[in-house]
Amino acid sequence: MKTEAEKKNERDAAKPNSVKFIPAADLSKTPIGVRRKSTKTPETEAEDLKYKGGRDAKFSDSGSSNYKGGRDSKFSDSGDSKYKGGRDAKFSDSGDSKYKGGRDSKYTESSDSKYKAGSDAKFSEENTSTEKKFTQLPWKKQSNVWNKTEDEYTFGPPPKTNKFLKQRRSASQKAMSSESFGEQGKLMLDALRIPENSRNLYDVTHGFHPYPGRFHPDLPKILLKQFPAGSKVFDPFMGGGTVLLEGLLWQHQVLGNDLSPVANMVAKERCRWISEKNAGRVWQAFEEVSERVKTRSFEKRSVERRHINWLNKFHPPYLFVELLHWIDGIENLRSVNERDTLRAVFSSLIVKFSNKISETSDFTKPPTFPKGAVGKWMERKTQELLKNQLELAKKIPKTSPATIWNENISTLEGPEENSIDCTITSPPFPGTYDYLDLHELRMKWLDFPTDQMSSGEITNRNYTPRQWKQVFREFMLKLRRWTAEEGVCYLHLGDWLESGERVSGLEFTQKYSDSVGWQVVGSASVQREIFDANLRQAFGESGKWEHLIMLRQ
Repeated sequence: MKTEAEKKNERDAAKPNSVKFIPAADLSKTPIGVRRKSTKTPETEAEDLKYKGGRDAKFSDSGSSNYKGGRDSKFSDSGDSKYKGGRDAKFSDSGDSKYKGGRDSKYTESSDSKYKAGSDAKFSEENTSTEKKFTQLPWKKQSNVWNKTEDEYTFGPPPKTNKFLKQRRSASQKAMSSESFGEQGKLMLDALRIPENSRNLYDVTHGFHPYPGRFHPDLPKILLKQFPAGSKVFDPFMGGGTVLLEGLLWQHQVLGNDLSPVANMVAKERCRWISEKNAGRVWQAFEEVSERVKTRSFEKRSVERRHINWLNKFHPPYLFVELLHWIDGIENLRSVNERDTLRAVFSSLIVKFSNKISETSDFTKPPTFPKGAVGKWMERKTQELLKNQLELAKKIPKTSPATIWNENISTLEGPEENSIDCTITSPPFPGTYDYLDLHELRMKWLDFPTDQMSSGEITNRNYTPRQWKQVFREFMLKLRRWTAEEGVCYLHLGDWLESGERVSGLEFTQKYSDSVGWQVVGSASVQREIFDANLRQAFGESGKWEHLIMLRQ
């Protein structure tokens, strides 16, 4: 029988809101946590986890990711796109003063202070959201833009991962025989005789932009390593700037000149090194142009341009329209410097999208790229150039910028007298390239003036062999004034034909050097194979030779 106390407990337990007593033994047990049901979507939870704490928190902005979405939203800020329509003047800068400074150092580390942008202050330290964008450049967020699905990124074959430098036409031919003599003869032979099946990988910006007839980088590399750092190196016919770039890599002061505006543009970009902040600005300019191109293409807007009827003959209609939109977008950028860089990238692709099969060939073949290829290749080449310019900055952090002129050699004031320690150049000689003809397509796309090259370029078009000899003599006299007392000059010349007869570049230089105060102290020569039957017959049994000649005063 239950006691009264037990009955009372049973009645109390049956009442609503009754208090349950927990035995003392159970007080030591750890309470079981109850997980609160999440109100977030799986996508939101994944996004929050991605950007919480530690290293991955650098892109968080009050819990909102700046990098949500696909490729096109890389630089969005709280969902507000900066790249709508290409109409916003994001790059206005009180007359582009942010890039003022040294002649060719517009993107150097020392120039970062130039980007403070005056009253506009778009890139000031106070604008933290903008600074965040510069901390993550596109090549850091995605290592390879070709790693896309075929549907996302179909635009023809990607460039090779490990590109090889295209050798100068003559230097890529088989060296049938060789000889050398005098001072540095063996060294010069090593520089001139490039191994037939051993091509160097592109180094830094050497691979940017094709340029016919340029040196193999090994030639100036081998010659310049013997000079102490800080020597003045000069190339009065610099072309794409191979000598200048190698001089910078050896910590020399480099100076160059070329009459061609294309050469001037290419050499400046190859010899430019930049900070990551400035690379970010170039990339933003690219994205602005890209968005402008998409908008105008969608709206089917027409583009007016000089020489449009002439240019149209070299490209399929769909690629021609894309090229028109891209060059129009580039030239509407407010910053001169970003505009110049993207013009150079555009220039490097012009022949690729034309019906020309190569830079130097007159044969044609329609290109097979699909629609949209121009934009995808612009993206790739811009990334490639910026990465290489950043790499160059690591190798030459304290080197002076290149000094570059764009003048006729006969009127060039040039360097100070008795200042040049080493000149390495390949002067134009009879039978060599006509660069106005080779670069005419680029020059008209970029609207470069042609009058200066048309009348002043040293080619068979403007000079007979006799007239050329006089020009060569005057040039060597000027070079002697510019060269230091212990300075040297390396001339790279090939043989040529005059009235159907072979002329030796070495014998010619030996004959005329004494009359202008120079002395040939050494040389190296290699015989090149001739593939053209008519030329092989014209040069005769002696064949065609290529010479590297050393001169002292």
